Amino acid sequence: MKKLTKFFSALAFALPLTIQAQTVELTTMNWPPFYGDSLERGGFITAIVDEALAQSGYDSTIEFTAWQNALDVVKSGEKDAIVGGYYSEERAQEYYFSIPIYTVLAGLIKKPDFPLNNYDSFESLDQYKIAKIKATVIGESFDNFPFSNLKEYPEVKDAVKALDAGEVNLYADSLAVAKAAAEAEGIDASKLQILLPPLEENDLYLLISKSIPNAEELRDAFNKGLIAIQGSGRYDEILAEFKQQ
Repeated sequence: MKKLTKFFSALAFALPLTIQAQTVELTTMNWPPFYGDSLERGGFITAIVDEALAQSGYDSTIEFTAWQNALDVVKSGEKDAIVGGYYSEERAQEYYFSIPIYTVLAGLIKKPDFPLNNYDSFESLDQYKIAKIKATVIGESFDNFPFSNLKEYPEVKDAVKALDAGEVNLYADSLAVAKAAAEAEGIDASKLQILLPPLEENDLYLLISKSIPNAEELRDAFNKGLIAIQGSGRYDEILAEFKQQ
């Protein structure tokens, strides 16, 4: 009987841990080399998010989709969080933001035959057709400028193909992302260049839905986990494993 009592006591301690374990449902777009369904572990940003959540006792799954859809399903609470979004005041109305995960340089990407290598104002670029991904944030100054010929595409590959075909003259995004998409589409990535100066350095965040009941708890748990893997050196190990800096 004594052994049986000990067994049930152990079970009583174990059950709450099982019951409390929560799976965080993540989503984002395909954005190699940072994250994407073609990458090992979904890319190094996804791996960092996964391990930061695990550090705080959460499991996670991720679904890759179009960026607009990712924003919509997390806003509604159908999914819990978006991996790797930029900050904007408009987004902060609908999502809680984690502490920064990583920093990305955004710029205007061009082909060698574009007539400029650098620019001094957005006004000087307004005569050209510029592509961006639908519903993405590029940077405050870029996003607030009333471009006359701004074209939105659902996915990176669509914008890169449009740039290659001459349908647009410039594409606003990370050069690393554009090159990865070009390679995947059989386009010569070495021809893609960044127009100087770059647009902005942007931090990537985890965007947590304000429509889920434990949103602030999840944000704080993720932040705690991220700080823990940074402090232990695991964060740098993940970057090294994916050959990132």
